[in-house]
Amino acid sequence: MNELNKHMDELIVRCLCGDLSPEEEQALQAWKEQSEANAELFRKMEKVWMHAGALNAFRSVDVDADFELFKSKVGLAPKVVKHSFRQVMRRVAAVMIPALALVTAYTLYQTMPGFGKWEAFSTDEQVETIVLPDASEVSLNANSHLVYEKDLSGETRSLRLKGEGYFKVAKNPEQPFCVKVGDAEVKVLGTEFNIDEKKDEGVITLSVTEGLVLFSTSNMAVEVAAGETAVFADGEIDKRTLKSSNCIAWKTGQISFKQAPLQEVLETIKDHFTELTAIENKASNTELHITTSFINPSLEDVLVELRIHFKKKFEINDNKLVISD
Repeated sequence: MNELNKHMDELIVRCLCGDLSPEEEQALQAWKEQSEANAELFRKMEKVWMHAGALNAFRSVDVDADFELFKSKVGLAPKVVKHSFRQVMRRVAAVMIPALALVTAYTLYQTMPGFGKWEAFSTDEQVETIVLPDASEVSLNANSHLVYEKDLSGETRSLRLKGEGYFKVAKNPEQPFCVKVGDAEVKVLGTEFNIDEKKDEGVITLSVTEGLVLFSTSNMAVEVAAGETAVFADGEIDKRTLKSSNCIAWKTGQISFKQAPLQEVLETIKDHFTELTAIENKASNTELHITTSFINPSLEDVLVELRIHFKKKFEINDNKLVISD
């Protein structure tokens, strides 16, 4: 940082403390009028200063009392301390205390969701949809969390996801849309895709329904096209054909099977009905496949049809689905 910037930082701090001379106020105003970047920086620092209550904290500081406490701790007797040194220490404290508060507040502004430049959106037990500032739409499954820059005005539209979300991205070739999830990242220009992070299993699943997506980690990158899915687990990305649209059944309410074997059906049921904690299949193998669909079904609606089609018992016991002959 050059000397001019250091000087302006000090002027901003003193301005926020209400401690500028008329000449210094003129100098600061001239600096703000030099460029929009200067004016924007001042507005941001003023905003985080007021949000953090830094001015009130500074006004509550008793410099004289703190200086006396400092002397007692380091063993300085009042009679051997020169007045000029005391003045220097008070001046340092007067600048450093609010400067430290401002740095802390600015750090919060840059990193803390809901405080400054970042916005947070969470769901509990329900599915919710949010429209982002760039007109992109994001649907979050239950118990999911999304953090994004409030105005999405940077070189990239940056977001972070925990849980599961379906993204319908507004096209903007000049500003890629980047979603961090776990140790992976999805980067697109405009498309539709679903991300599901199962943190307890260490698995991230990307399913693309429209467009082309770059799915990457720290050491690999894979392009995933519409109709494909990619699974990141154990440090590897495995790409395969997307079998059905059941990956977004939580959003659409529609579950469909086309010549699906029992195992595929059970995996879909376990993923869709969150009340199920486990599935135990004790039944003998079957070569039967099923083609059917449901719209907003209850778990029992699905089980009734599976019992008839596969000719097996499907019973719920302590939130566990047990299949037997």
